[in-house]
Amino acid sequence: MPFHRRLYQLGYHLTGNAQDAEDLLQDTYLKLWQKRDDLREEAMTEAYLVTMMQNLYRDQRRLKRINTSENLDDHAEPPDEQSLSRTIETTDEIQQMEALMNRLPERDGHILRMHLVEDKSYEEMERDTGLSQGNLRIIIMRTKQKLKQQYIKLTQTWTH
Repeated sequence: MPFHRRLYQLGYHLTGNAQDAEDLLQDTYLKLWQKRDDLREEAMTEAYLVTMMQNLYRDQRRLKRINTSENLDDHAEPPDEQSLSRTIETTDEIQQMEALMNRLPERDGHILRMHLVEDKSYEEMERDTGLSQGNLRIIIMRTKQKLKQQYIKLTQTWTH
């Protein structure tokens, strides 16, 4: 691991604490290990590894696995009723959005997940799907609009 120190420093810079930095570094190594058979020689450059760690961090932030805005002191007292209620609402909203995404046509759902969850570039998605970047942009835009409309319709039925 020739870039271990640099990657740890980057992880610490991104997360703001040592434990999360170590977790992010470990997750980066795990992802690298899982992709070991598919990687070329260039994958072991510092720039590639830094980009991989940054993308993984963004993915984890999106999935709320790492929350750098919380401090341990925030958990010293039990949460109040209002914050518990908001947490439950947020969890419900996430589950509803996941359910809506699962109902998308297979191709559209796959492309949207590559874009939002895997944080793949349009070049990577073009290579993976065989679709042009212009087509990918249109599919992503339309799929987001479709999800937004379905989500609004769903939330309106909750409030009525």
